[in-house]
Amino acid sequence: MRYILLLTVAFSIVSCNSSQKAEELHVNKGRITVAADESFKHIVDAQVAAYKAHYPETEFDVIYTPEQKAIGLMLSDSAELAVVSRELTAEEQKYFTSRQLEYLPGRMAWDAVVLIVNKENPLEKITTSSIKEILEGENTERKLVFDNSSSSNLNFLLNYFNPQNLYRENIFAANGTLDVFNYIEKNKKAIGVIGMNWISDEDHKESRELRERVKILSVGETLETVYQPTLSTVRKSEYPFIKTVYLHTTQHRWGVAKGFVRFACSQIGQLVVEKMGLQPFYLIPKKYQMFDSKEIVTTE
Repeated sequence: MRYILLLTVAFSIVSCNSSQKAEELHVNKGRITVAADESFKHIVDAQVAAYKAHYPETEFDVIYTPEQKAIGLMLSDSAELAVVSRELTAEEQKYFTSRQLEYLPGRMAWDAVVLIVNKENPLEKITTSSIKEILEGENTERKLVFDNSSSSNLNFLLNYFNPQNLYRENIFAANGTLDVFNYIEKNKKAIGVIGMNWISDEDHKESRELRERVKILSVGETLETVYQPTLSTVRKSEYPFIKTVYLHTTQHRWGVAKGFVRFACSQIGQLVVEKMGLQPFYLIPKKYQMFDSKEIVTTE
């Protein structure tokens, strides 16, 4: 028996219980500035393109910058939206309380911190304790190269390990993710630290080309229990370096910024995340209809 499988999804820019139209909420027209950590560039670009496809009268000025600066731009009213890897601190949240705004961070996806090395480097896998040894200077043979100083990747590893004595001579800040790849190709002992979304989309030409330029390390607590950073290992929380993609906005009324947050966390936005090879933060309800010559079978 031959079946044709159809996938149908539904999307609303507002809550499921609301009948308001997008036009009434002003999410379909306008221009905003987005400040995003550079490690999230590919997923942010994809979500912006998807939003513009639905609302072509919207415009986005995206600034890719280290995480802390992205938050600073939003809190200084230089950007309406910030895309980073953490919630705001209590001190940062005072911006919202001072203006009587509710702080509601959006969670879009689970990304991962990925370690890459030169193709001629014999290293195939590494333990988390070995990474800590590099950070603390117990191992000076290897260097860690981050996309930017104060990037989400650096902040993640510092929070993950909480090194007691950070050995700064082992830490280098490149001029963006592409510069990390260039550095790794020229330095056989260095370990690059990048965001998984840069290499996770198998249908994206640049992502495929970047993967082919380097070797991706497997990581684990022991060398016998290491995992490659993949959608599956992130979903199962097997890969150790998993980070959440947060969306923060200071926009208090419904507009493009709040609409974008809701869109990215909705069914369509979560499907964009999945298509990018990342783990959606929210479960995506999918409705399948299977047709044959005699019946239609619908499953949730």
